[in-house]
Amino acid sequence: MPTDESSVEPNERYRLDPRPRGRGSFSEVIRAVHRSEGTVVALKRAKATPEARSRIKREIDAQKELAHPNIMPILDHDPAYRWYTMPLAEKTLYEAREDLGEEDFASILSDLADALEVAHQQKLIHRDVSPSNILGLPGGSSGRLRWVVADWGMVRVSPDVASRALTRPGQRMGTPGFDAPELDVDPSRATEAVDVYSLGRVTAWFLTGQDPRSGVRLLPDGELIHWRPFVRACTEQDLDQRVPTMAALRQLLKQVFDHRDDPLPERASRLLEGLLLGDDESLAGLISLAESFREDSTIFVDYLAQVPSTRVRSWASAEPDRAASLGLAMATHLLRSPWGDRDVSYAATPLTFTLTILRSLVETRRFGLAQDVVGPYFEADTQWAQGPQRSRTLEWLADLDETAAAIIYPELARRPASAEYYSEPGWRPRSAALRSLLAS
Repeated sequence: MPTDESSVEPNERYRLDPRPRGRGSFSEVIRAVHRSEGTVVALKRAKATPEARSRIKREIDAQKELAHPNIMPILDHDPAYRWYTMPLAEKTLYEAREDLGEEDFASILSDLADALEVAHQQKLIHRDVSPSNILGLPGGSSGRLRWVVADWGMVRVSPDVASRALTRPGQRMGTPGFDAPELDVDPSRATEAVDVYSLGRVTAWFLTGQDPRSGVRLLPDGELIHWRPFVRACTEQDLDQRVPTMAALRQLLKQVFDHRDDPLPERASRLLEGLLLGDDESLAGLISLAESFREDSTIFVDYLAQVPSTRVRSWASAEPDRAASLGLAMATHLLRSPWGDRDVSYAATPLTFTLTILRSLVETRRFGLAQDVVGPYFEADTQWAQGPQRSRTLEWLADLDETAAAIIYPELARRPASAEYYSEPGWRPRSAALRSLLAS
């Protein structure tokens, strides 16, 4: 870092307003006017700490590398990296929310994703995307603001160019509610998916008008429900299930308005039909729809339940966490949702869906996930009392080895009604524990 002697005091070049426009943990932003040119700018000045100066240097270096119309540019900076100037924004996204429609926001979101993708290609991860760091600059098309990603002070640079680590495992980073959960573990290992998560939370905030809370799902509903799959996919807590890149985010964004006016059952029916005709992508679409509308029993019971068991097994083997989650949701709908005018015998179809997932989880030795699902399944199977389904369940239980049975047994033992329902004199399972419970 340059020595203090090379520093230029900002008031040598600029007339500064007496009060800052904003303050953060490491810096403050002041409106300023260039003394000779008369241009009005925002001057960002580091606080008088080594960490603050290191962060603003990294911010300057990162933003100078990123020539993109939707990334805040650096206009001037101190040779000693104590301050820099940038265009003066008219407002933040927070302040503009009420003036923007969903189509306006979708256009802004696409521009921001494009800008962040450019940063990611340079191995720069922002790590603090939030409405207060998305600023509107004058000079956009048709008199509109040009929205830029600003405040790169938390940027993660490539380890091979970082002069020193500015973060450590367990250090708090990002704006609460907009910060990806993995940042709490080790922010130095942040991937592109961190910024995807934050953009997804910005979307949830914009659509719902609610400030998100860390670790709490926030999904749009009502007239904006067509955004729900997009927001859910971008804000999955599990990295393996989240949209991984800005390119994938933009692709998913294009689909938001494709079927905006289609009723959910119509969308589910179309996906199920495509699946049965051999379209593999339809299965992913139907699963995503169910994940986005977990409270909709029709999506689960009438459509997801009809996925052929062979496809359910292969999917559950490949994605056991997602399968367990949907299997549990299916059992819960069977226990709590109104049945309407469906035939009672149809209950075997959604029951089979969950049992197929349980079989796969046990076969792949994902016993913890199986234990999460099996109790509600037993309750649902008992409640509906379908003879053929009871036989299928007993056939599965009979084939469990002692290791698997040790996981399943406690869930059955603490549900006396289910234990009585499955009781079968003379039954000969592999597990002695299950035999003592059900065959005595």
